[in-house]
Amino acid sequence: MQPATPPWIQQARYELGNRIRDARIHADLTQEKLAELAGVDRRSVQNAEAGAVDPKFSLILRLARALRLPARDLMP
Repeated sequence: MQPATPPWIQQARYELGNRIRDARIHADLTQEKLAELAGVDRRSVQNAEAGAVDPKFSLILRLARALRLPARDLMP
């Protein structure tokens, strides 16, 4: 059984999701278009933006590249 996720990690996931969403909106992209540009499915973008999952580092890199941003700009 895995321990519960600490609140500070949950908060960081939420902040990461907000940064991804803000960057996507600033780039005038839909979740579908960002997913297409990043080579992932829309559900991955949706889950990352919602802070519902711990996104893999490779997903963060793909999204950052599609948004034409350094990955560090998405990190909380």
